[in-house]
Amino acid sequence: MADLVPEYLTFDYSCRFRGVPGAHHDPEDYPVSWTARVIGTVWDEDDDGGDGTEVTVGEAHLYLVPDAGIIDLFLTLDAVNQEVANVGEMLSLKRPDLIEDMALGGDLLILSSLWISPKFRGNNLGHSFLKAILCTIGRSAAMVILQAAPVLADGAPGEDTPEYEAAKAALRRYWEGFGFQPAAGDYLVLDDMADVLE
Repeated sequence: MADLVPEYLTFDYSCRFRGVPGAHHDPEDYPVSWTARVIGTVWDEDDDGGDGTEVTVGEAHLYLVPDAGIIDLFLTLDAVNQEVANVGEMLSLKRPDLIEDMALGGDLLILSSLWISPKFRGNNLGHSFLKAILCTIGRSAAMVILQAAPVLADGAPGEDTPEYEAAKAALRRYWEGFGFQPAAGDYLVLDDMADVLE
């Protein structure tokens, strides 16, 4: 299979939400949960002008919290699940200054996960993928939060191993290269979208 041709990337977004997003919802229903997939077209080396084959390049899961600076963010995120509750705790207890900066409006985007297929890694496709998300469903986001820590999978190195720490440091460098800054612990924040969206 030949290399991915970036011009043929397709972004497929899906969202499931009951009703119309807004403050009238129960807290657990307030954040909008999105899934985004990147699909690419690849050609075999012996393909002589055919249509190519569609392959999944990557997938991301995220939460968009409308008007995050003017709601009870801790209560709202605590009602969703433990992962986003931890983000709410970090923002409310360790970095309330970040939420104060959103008092004039803007959405909070929590990047829960972003995965690129191993055969397509090494070309900053994760950066391109996140930029596409921010230029589409994240256009009103004033802040993006992610946790720069590898997902613990069966058979993968545990949290207290040198391999895990090295992977965590690599993820931090990768996302800092996009423009993220340290927030607290393993969390990174992006709150200046100007350079990203140009």
